[in-house]
Amino acid sequence: MAGRRRYEFRVAGRMSDRARSAFPGMDFTEVPAETVIAGEVSDDGGVQEILTLIQSLGLNVVSMRQASGAGAVPIRSERG
Repeated sequence: MAGRRRYEFRVAGRMSDRARSAFPGMDFTEVPAETVIAGEVSDDGGVQEILTLIQSLGLNVVSMRQASGAGAVPIRSERG
């Protein structure tokens, strides 16, 4: 199994403090019209858990990327 890797998940809009509290140990950066959630994720299953949590909070994922130089991976929004 691979070690922990840093990932960035971009979501549309600003996140409330309550929504941020669902991501312990993650960093947050607000950029125009988006919030970047970044942190160490243990494996591909961990990435899926974060994506599932983002969706369960009703947030719209704009993109995600492995922060070690990989390019952004666009995510198709179910909202349109």
